[in-house]
Amino acid sequence: MAAETRQISEKTGWKLIFSAYALGVAAAVQVGRVAPVAPLIQKDLQIELNMLGWVISLITLASALLGLLAGVLVIRVGLRASLLTGALLTGVCAGLAALAGSVAMVIVLRVIEGVGYLIIVVAAPTLIAGRATEKDAPLALALWGTFFTLGLSIAAFSGGIITDMIGWRGWFLANAGLIVAVGVAATVTVPRDPAKSTRNFGVWKTFGELTAASWLLGVAFLGLSLLALSILSLLPTFLVREHGFTLAAAGSATGIIALFSLAGSLSFGLLAKQLSETMIAACASVILIVSAFPAFSENAEQGQVFAFTACAVCMSGILIAQTFAAVPRVAGAPQLIGPSNGLITQLGSIGALAGPPLVSSLISFSDWRAVPIIVSGFTLSFALLFFLATRTKKASLRKT
Repeated sequence: MAAETRQISEKTGWKLIFSAYALGVAAAVQVGRVAPVAPLIQKDLQIELNMLGWVISLITLASALLGLLAGVLVIRVGLRASLLTGALLTGVCAGLAALAGSVAMVIVLRVIEGVGYLIIVVAAPTLIAGRATEKDAPLALALWGTFFTLGLSIAAFSGGIITDMIGWRGWFLANAGLIVAVGVAATVTVPRDPAKSTRNFGVWKTFGELTAASWLLGVAFLGLSLLALSILSLLPTFLVREHGFTLAAAGSATGIIALFSLAGSLSFGLLAKQLSETMIAACASVILIVSAFPAFSENAEQGQVFAFTACAVCMSGILIAQTFAAVPRVAGAPQLIGPSNGLITQLGSIGALAGPPLVSSLISFSDWRAVPIIVSGFTLSFALLFFLATRTKKASLRKT
């Protein structure tokens, strides 16, 4: 059955997989590059606070608008060429941003940089899926599921330290060098793109060939991304307002808690060898919902908040990894893995963009008691849609 949905590698190319993963992590560092140095940029370029928020988030705009199209184009262009193009585009924009003298230039460069980021995060998991054996695919794709959290954590922990030494412009230049160097190193590992007939398929035809299971999985990931990013982005405010944390302590606590998502994603690779995907999704969803109530309770102690929030974030990490691992199975054909990854990226980015303002608005109406209800709703929607996606794919395979 698996052979009907994707090409099976005879041997897992771990060196290639780690190269693609490293490039994804370097790309995620660029997403988090601005936040640690935001006050310095604001002062140096005289940026208003609301405009600063756009500078931070606009790198995800391309993913929210063009993810599906990128999934088609990376197959047409070739995965090796796409990875190199994405790295160079991202690196050039980061370097030019270090020289920017106005907020307008920074914003334009941030949007263009988002295109390079999008190319990388669509091409890399497609490459990983094609280079892992059926046995190793869950672990390889679970590893990929950690790239975003690890990249943001690296940016958060190293941004301030490096900026103290060489300034925010030096930090930007260092990031430009990082992404280009990792991109070039990855292309040394990745073999040349073969001339395949699958590169000649039409864009609109490919859109039409995407399976119903891929769309269901993408919508499920939209809700999961909205949920996961909302928890992490609003947690510092919750800790400061409700539990008396200082801003620095709240930031450090949130950074540590975010790493539990990475632990959850990595644990999925082991769980997938022991349990069915339905069992994993069901158990992780239940634990996530149950953890949200004591985590955001009005009378919770600080230790209780930390423990249960970390547990909830860990469970979300498992579900994120499970989503990426399911893409090759629901895609329907090897040439549709890239477009399906693009669809997942696009819908997930929409959730990431919409989540924090949506959840913060609901909290403003009903206080922090709304958070467990929001968590429950989006977690249940993920579990239901994930179940439908996997069942839809299995039903279609039985008919063929």
